[in-house]
Amino acid sequence: MRRVRILIAMIAAFLIVVPAALAQVKPPQPVPVPNVAGMPLNTAQKALVSAGFNAVVTQENVTDPNKNNIVLKQQVAPGTTLAKGSSVPVVVGRYMAPAQQPVPNVVGMPLAEAQAALSKAKLNAAVTMQPVDQPQRNNVVLTQNVPAGKPLSPGSMVPIVVGKYTPPARVNVPYVTGKPLGEAQKILAANKLNAEVTMQPVAEPQRNGMVMGQKIAVGTPVAPGSMVPVIVGKYTAPATMPVPNVTGMPLASAQKALAANKLNAVVTPEKVTDKSKGNIVLKQQIAPGTALAPGSQVALVVGRYEEPVAVPNVVGMSPAQAQSVLMRAKLNPSFSYRTVNDTQRNNRVLDQNVRAGTAVAPGSPVTLVVGRFKTTAEAVREIQNRQQSNLNQPIPADNK
Repeated sequence: MRRVRILIAMIAAFLIVVPAALAQVKPPQPVPVPNVAGMPLNTAQKALVSAGFNAVVTQENVTDPNKNNIVLKQQVAPGTTLAKGSSVPVVVGRYMAPAQQPVPNVVGMPLAEAQAALSKAKLNAAVTMQPVDQPQRNNVVLTQNVPAGKPLSPGSMVPIVVGKYTPPARVNVPYVTGKPLGEAQKILAANKLNAEVTMQPVAEPQRNGMVMGQKIAVGTPVAPGSMVPVIVGKYTAPATMPVPNVTGMPLASAQKALAANKLNAVVTPEKVTDKSKGNIVLKQQIAPGTALAPGSQVALVVGRYEEPVAVPNVVGMSPAQAQSVLMRAKLNPSFSYRTVNDTQRNNRVLDQNVRAGTAVAPGSPVTLVVGRFKTTAEAVREIQNRQQSNLNQPIPADNK
């Protein structure tokens, strides 16, 4: 019992002392949250700790490297009073540098292609125009100020210099066809133009070095310094060949000898009575050894021998029959007439000037005497008319 009483007394004493002690302890006072937005993280943490707070950090990706590890915002507004030891959430920037890209080589490219190539590498072109005097360099990249292959961050600017051509005043193409090349070039040069010469073989020596045509029409306006294509004749004399000596050769052999020297035979036949000279070159009109161009003609006189023919007997035949017989025998008949008083001898061959059976050359003339019937009275009148027609003729000399 005594122990119980002692325990109760102790509890009663505790209940009296503790409330009094508690009444003497004051609760902590809240403090304002400082403004740490825009501070580097370590500076912001020091400021919050100094104020009795703890920083709770959340990171947020940023593309600006200047905002890396910087407090972007704080979740508790500056000035808000919180008890010391409270947590203040802050958002801090985190910048990660992108992978760098090598600069492509765009020199010599048209501007559009260069811009496309840089854009593909996630780079940008900073264009500067520069005057050029060659039209083919217009709008073409002349230089780039960042060497090809150098790594740059995406979005970086690559300065490039691009040509800008302004065409000069145009001039009209003059007429130069038919003029010697030298003169044509002077005419073109006087008009601030140039000749672009193409040679073309010609067969006529007088066309050598002459402008045969121009590919830009006369009067066409072109830029000064332009090329005017002209076609100029070029004559090359063929190599000459010596004429061989073919006199005395058979015609076929002579033709082969001339053909071997790229020459051609022009044959003129000449009748010969010597059989051994038939088809033989009797003479050549161009002396042996004369130099001629290939394809030239050499005139040859060649013997033509024909076997003699026997003159047929045509006496008593009609003129038509006699003519046919003589022509079949390769002879040349002609006719004369004699008056007859016998009707049976009328229109008949009375005589021939070459005796039948005589051997003559083909084509030889044979004159035939043909009878023409007339009465005695007609014959007398013919004689009288002939005598009358001779009255006014001069008297022939005694020896005629």
